[in-house]
Amino acid sequence: MTIRRAGVEDAEAVAGVQVRSWRAAYRGIMPQSYLDGLDTARRADRWARWIGDADWPREAMLVAEEAGDMVAFASFGPLEDTPDVPEVAAFYSVPEVWGTGVNQRLMGAVTDALGAGGYTEAVLWVLSANDRARRFYAAQGWRADDGVERSGPINGVYVHRVRFHRALDGAGAEGAPWG
Repeated sequence: MTIRRAGVEDAEAVAGVQVRSWRAAYRGIMPQSYLDGLDTARRADRWARWIGDADWPREAMLVAEEAGDMVAFASFGPLEDTPDVPEVAAFYSVPEVWGTGVNQRLMGAVTDALGAGGYTEAVLWVLSANDRARRFYAAQGWRADDGVERSGPINGVYVHRVRFHRALDGAGAEGAPWG
């Protein structure tokens, strides 16, 4: 497996991973009509703009590849209202790699990159009904805090998100392929 920084040329593959991940992870949580209607091309355009505008090392996307295929990605950057605290804004993988160690390695690379970017803590949000993701983040050292928000409606459904927080040690990304 290879982990590297994403380039604009990766946007279509990133969008494909996101759509496949959402359709599997959010089945029964989000409206099926919403999941069925996810548009990879529209997401690819948005991701291409985001990747192109990312301000390394404070903001970036890392991707994980196996046998030349993208299987996971994560994006992070500073919060607008608290620029010294970043958010892991997206963390998605194809279902075939769930439980294989790919996501653990990618999360380790993300926290290393955040620490190398000078951050000392980070947050992320997860759907409260996504038990698999909540267990994964907890196992990676993230802890739920008091942050809870209601989002939506998405095709008439409101979802609740829980904020997770993690301290960073600031070490480990020097010499990495994304550094």
